[in-house]
Amino acid sequence: MALYTQLDAAALQRLVDAYALGTVRELTGIPQGSINSNFRLVTSAGRYFVRHTTVRSADDLNFEAGLLALLNASHFPSPRLVSTRDGSPFLELQGGRVVVFAWLEGEELTRERLTPEHLEALGVELGKLHRVAASYLGVRANPYGPEVVRGWLKGLEQHPDAELSAIARELHGHLARAESLCGGLEPRGVIHADIFLDNVKWLGDRVSAIFDFEMACQDALTLDVAITLNAWCFDSGRYRPELCQGLLRGYQVQRTLLPAERESLFGHALFGAVRYTASRIRDFHLSGLPPDKLAPKDFRTYLARARALHQMGPEGLRALVGV
Repeated sequence: MALYTQLDAAALQRLVDAYALGTVRELTGIPQGSINSNFRLVTSAGRYFVRHTTVRSADDLNFEAGLLALLNASHFPSPRLVSTRDGSPFLELQGGRVVVFAWLEGEELTRERLTPEHLEALGVELGKLHRVAASYLGVRANPYGPEVVRGWLKGLEQHPDAELSAIARELHGHLARAESLCGGLEPRGVIHADIFLDNVKWLGDRVSAIFDFEMACQDALTLDVAITLNAWCFDSGRYRPELCQGLLRGYQVQRTLLPAERESLFGHALFGAVRYTASRIRDFHLSGLPPDKLAPKDFRTYLARARALHQMGPEGLRALVGV
């Protein structure tokens, strides 16, 4: 999504030939996110979203492709992956791997426009995702679990910037608390793990697509709920109870949270806040890419979530979300 790689003319021609996409009319870079290089491609055959990655393995991409095939077949609102002429879900290209998706219709909502009804609709789709994906047999561990995040924090603690090293030490404490509050008896399954506002398309008040499944993996289902809660329900330094309750209300239309999941929701939310604070420091704050190549994201917005959660505690969060 950040523009790390520019596709030269030869690479672009190889891409459209491999996917039988016709004649190129327009290729536009999308400078959002932190890991991949993403493009909007318009050809004589239609519009496409092109992702170039240098960090994701063939196994990662095959896991995503298989999951999307299941979701598409189940009529879940998800992207349609385009295969190459040879039936492969990706193409080795220009030092990495390319995947191509049909362009998604709809709009992305801004935070100011969110209503409890939007969150309830999103919760329904998240619960549906967990139900449908329960039959998926692909295997992928969470690539950004607690051990990885702990390693990030250890590195940041040594940073010469005194503010960053102090924040890393604070986050270490929050991470320890989060881990102590996540039980081992929760249901696990395939989760999206990255449902942010810019990963959901809407047609009116209906979710038309949940996309960007590159983080999808197996983990606690409640972690997905918590990541989504953090992403959508926090604004101007506080959690908005009406949005939190809308999300949980919609989710439980599809699957009711078990007592163990209600107990662990706080731990997962705190972990998610720590994880995204740390990754935004690494991927955005310390990045050398200019703004036209990488749309900035302020780590302090997730640090504020971690601090708010730490202050309210588990019972405070349960009261806030109504579970």
